[in-house]
Amino acid sequence: MEIMFIDAKYKGSISLTSACLDHLKRFKSIALFASVQYSHNLETVKKQLKKAGIKVIATRPDRSSVESQLIGCDVYYKNLNLKQEPAAFLQISDGVFHANALLFAQKGLEKPKEVIVFDPIEQEFTMITPESVSQVLRKYKAALMRFLTSDTIGVLISTKLGQEQYEASKRLEKKYPGKKFYYFVDNSINFSSLENFPFIQIWVNSACPRIALEDSISTPRPVINLNDALDAEALLSKKSILTQ
Repeated sequence: MEIMFIDAKYKGSISLTSACLDHLKRFKSIALFASVQYSHNLETVKKQLKKAGIKVIATRPDRSSVESQLIGCDVYYKNLNLKQEPAAFLQISDGVFHANALLFAQKGLEKPKEVIVFDPIEQEFTMITPESVSQVLRKYKAALMRFLTSDTIGVLISTKLGQEQYEASKRLEKKYPGKKFYYFVDNSINFSSLENFPFIQIWVNSACPRIALEDSISTPRPVINLNDALDAEALLSKKSILTQ
């Protein structure tokens, strides 16, 4: 079956309100991102920021097709491909799903940057902080600690295009030779079906990383992402918002 992905682009104009600009003026530099429907039309926003004396840092994250486009699964700081450190982040989107990705991407940092969300439809802006995802981060920290002390691990492998990471997940066996790994392969991950395997102490997710973050809040057994499992000790040793 052939699959075609078509971006649904917003046709209206996008410009920041004076109230939003006044708030942003406290920052010398801003990393600008947008969800897919707005990422093609940011020139006015860039001009507004530059006119206000704010340096605009524009970059193309690893999984994006155009500059400044942010995908919800971009939850690792290095994947943002920032050439310079911004003073804050500005996310253009109607909702906080993508903006929360910018918070999760900063979980290994001691002092995360503020994330401002501007909704071009409602013409409103909000600020989100690590406190808004603190429940997720607390559970994730506990899950990382549980992983290091567990012997029987279930590894979730998705067959979806762009998410299959079976070969990459095999690195777990080399990194942790004392643990027993079982691999579960499916097109869709159903957390309720995982209860059929009570011998698994903790799950490692190799599909979309958001699964092990928000989706894991309601799961009886802990779930962590593959990249974090491979770097669990180092991540827990850092002084960061994750370990506070």
